[in-house]
Amino acid sequence: MVRGMAVMVLAIAVFALPVHVLAASYGGGSVQGYAADRALDHGTIVQLTGKGSNTVTVAKQSELQNTFGVTVDPQQLSVKLSSDGLENEVFVAVSGTYNVLVSTQAGAIKAGDYVTLSSINGVGMKAGTEEETVLGRAASGFDGKGVTLGQSTIKDVDGNTTQTVKLGSIPVTIEIQRNPNEKSTKANVPEILERTGQAIAEKEVSAVRIYISLAIAVVSLIAAIAVIYAGVRNSVISIGRNPMTKKSIFRALMEIILTSLLILIIGLFAVYLLLRL
Repeated sequence: MVRGMAVMVLAIAVFALPVHVLAASYGGGSVQGYAADRALDHGTIVQLTGKGSNTVTVAKQSELQNTFGVTVDPQQLSVKLSSDGLENEVFVAVSGTYNVLVSTQAGAIKAGDYVTLSSINGVGMKAGTEEETVLGRAASGFDGKGVTLGQSTIKDVDGNTTQTVKLGSIPVTIEIQRNPNEKSTKANVPEILERTGQAIAEKEVSAVRIYISLAIAVVSLIAAIAVIYAGVRNSVISIGRNPMTKKSIFRALMEIILTSLLILIIGLFAVYLLLRL
């Protein structure tokens, strides 16, 4: 009896506390409720109004590094607990797969492409190699030729229209991170090294990684050649001094050659890992 009353009191106390929105959803990610400076459409990319703030606003391309998450439709959430007093309350996903507003500003988006902020506030586009931050990866494509949500014009600083783009909504697996395809400064990197690095890594590679990889490859090659040279030289000298030991010397020479090959393989594998990771 006493235990039952204690459980009831604890439950009442828990439900009496103000609850900040936490939701489990079909997208399998983390969703939380925030206040907004105005009503926001579902799929809008947002940023916090300040560090530690519980209010979000439409994300701007000029503040790309502050990208925080995407507003989601509360009807698609399996569980949601609402807090009182949040003005223009919205549910924001910071991980998982959810529909995101996108445009064709950077061309057609294909499944697997990275998505970043476009020039249209709160709307994504295909990420290139110049953007530092990406929102996540597209789970399906959008080329503006099928079902769209309309179109918008992009203007320059003088107010002249530079591009008309199609708008749509596609599922994106949200994982805000540094753009893996970001193109670093490679002014001093020979084109052949850049192409080789990109061929191995299957993405843009920074100049630092290319030069470190080159150094590892050169050191490994020099070490392998030095070991072989020393082994051959010592073997020739040993045979000249004692021809009867020719068989054992050749066996030792083969071991030296295998060792040098192992050094070279380890060096090349280290280069591969450095460029791929």
